[in-house]
Amino acid sequence: MPDSLLCASPRLNDSAVCQRLAQFLQETEADPQSAGLAVAVVGADGELIAFGAHARCPALPRQLAQRKAFSALRFRRPTARLAEEVSQGVLCLEVFHDPRLLAMPGGAPVMVESIVIGGVGISGLPPERDAELALRFVERLL
Repeated sequence: MPDSLLCASPRLNDSAVCQRLAQFLQETEADPQSAGLAVAVVGADGELIAFGAHARCPALPRQLAQRKAFSALRFRRPTARLAEEVSQGVLCLEVFHDPRLLAMPGGAPVMVESIVIGGVGISGLPPERDAELALRFVERLL
């Protein structure tokens, strides 16, 4: 099976994403500054492609990671930026009537040639660390 992250059309390759996610979880669990996190990856249509969490990760971050990934995909920008826009009153998520949307740092879109093909969400750590690791994982996917 090819290890390419993209399929023929601009979409994420589910099995390659799952492999990279497993590696990322192993590496981050060994680091005391990132142990206890959850990671979610959604595809271009918002479907969950991959999910994983460290053994010590509680239920809430597991749910938030998925919502962050979905939000980054839908808004085509990091959720840290969404959080700033909401706090400044520039954006109001309630008008979208979608309970999956979340303006909290830790989500990042996966983009190829200005096309959003997925979203990554990380939760369970301080917000700045979630955001940093989400961007790092997106780089790994590309």
